[in-house]
Amino acid sequence: MPKPPARHNPKSVKSPDSRGQKTFQPSKIKDLLDKSGLTGRAIGQFVARQQSWEAFFATRLPASLTKEISHFVEKDGVLTVYVSSAAWSARLKFALAECWPAVLAERPSLQRSVVKIQPVAASTGART
Repeated sequence: MPKPPARHNPKSVKSPDSRGQKTFQPSKIKDLLDKSGLTGRAIGQFVARQQSWEAFFATRLPASLTKEISHFVEKDGVLTVYVSSAAWSARLKFALAECWPAVLAERPSLQRSVVKIQPVAASTGART
């Protein structure tokens, strides 16, 4: 014969501590950031790199093109440039090819560049 279904009786429910189990303690955001390596110093370095690339390309690219660039990511010898639309992406690819020797003079460790599309709403967190 099957067992009857369990009844909801709040008085009979045992707390996790009474069964010898540990309770879950949420982590502090500061601890999570420290573990991931996103400390204040790392964020400062990221911002400094962003500003240096913005200044570098501001002198070498047209103003209409530089204002469409969301941000830059430099990782493993690849410079990734994020733009707001596919049309600007195509224009930027040609412009980067023209000024690539100057980019290599600035950072010889780079091997190639990649242009990716990131709409402005996605980079600001706004809803579309």
